[in-house]
Amino acid sequence: MNQSTETTTPSADLKCPTCRAQLKRRRSRHADDCERVCGGCGQTFDVCDRDTLSELKKKAP
Repeated sequence: MNQSTETTTPSADLKCPTCRAQLKRRRSRHADDCERVCGGCGQTFDVCDRDTLSELKKKAP
């Protein structure tokens, strides 16, 4: 299934700085749109915070 750039999230290519696993949306009934969870180590990141987002993008290869 192809996704257009409009349907992909801006954090789809972000990876955890610790274990390099992809960050995913939390799967719960009251999930916050800004919160991403590491698929490897389970750390949570606030991608709406510009400082956090710039750090995650800086660590990306």
